[in-house]
Amino acid sequence: MKAKRLISFVLAAAFMLSAAATPVFAAAALPQQTAAVEQENGIVSIRIKATGDLVYGSDYKLEVQTTPADTQYIGVVVGIGGEANGYVTLMLSDKIRTLLKMIPLPRVMSKTPDQVEEFNVYNYLKQLIDGNDVGVLLRVADEVVSVMDVLHFYVPTIDQVSNGLRLALNLIRKYLPEGAFSRIYLDEQPVDSGNYVAGALALESSDMNTAGFAMFRIKPKRDGVRMYWAQQAEQAMTAEELEAFNEAAVLEVDGQVVPTDKIRYTYKKQGWFTESTSELPTKPGTYTQTAEIGGNYNCSKISRNIIVK
Repeated sequence: MKAKRLISFVLAAAFMLSAAATPVFAAAALPQQTAAVEQENGIVSIRIKATGDLVYGSDYKLEVQTTPADTQYIGVVVGIGGEANGYVTLMLSDKIRTLLKMIPLPRVMSKTPDQVEEFNVYNYLKQLIDGNDVGVLLRVADEVVSVMDVLHFYVPTIDQVSNGLRLALNLIRKYLPEGAFSRIYLDEQPVDSGNYVAGALALESSDMNTAGFAMFRIKPKRDGVRMYWAQQAEQAMTAEELEAFNEAAVLEVDGQVVPTDKIRYTYKKQGWFTESTSELPTKPGTYTQTAEIGGNYNCSKISRNIIVK
């Protein structure tokens, strides 16, 4: 926990030093706050929309549409079912992304300090967040939010960002499936099949903020997907021979073999009052083996008989 707290205060120090070192940027931010106050009585709408074919592997896009078009927002997408379970991504508007990219940080804070490109706060946050457990963000972010609340003296619009991040965290806590293996990203499109809940908040200076909310589903890919057995079970086998036999199924997608651990196998002994099991048979008898694919792909299950002598 001390390490996480240190990270948040290092980030805060970087904010302060960059603002102090670039007074022109800090001064330039002041009119933005004034403009936001002048527009606080305007009508703001926000909508989350998924366009394209919502199938795994297809070309689609999840986007936030706002009126006025240049409205600042922070959005969050949480996977609540299927392969999407535990997935979280934060979505930032262009203005916020630009703001974070305008605050430089020392290259030594980068995982690749020899990179040619400038290293900034946005790069640092993406480096800190992408692929990590959501719990890490939830523990660190509360401190980062509190630090951002102080930093609005240096960068006036940052208080709106901190408020939006706070509400985004509340949405994550509310909808993230308990106990799920979680991973979080910044400005990445969700791709895995499953159910998602998405929310976005318009960042305005008025007391009432406008929010958009949506639920959507990315379906598993079915077209061009098939399974077949890696090896044929053409004769009876002993339990020892079955142990050495390749009983696996092969997944083929659009003519290419795709490695996967999402194929489920069941074995059921023929006869009355028998139950299916996932364990390889060891006792003599005729068994029906069934393979069924899950995850991001879907096709008809396949079955065959295996005889143990």
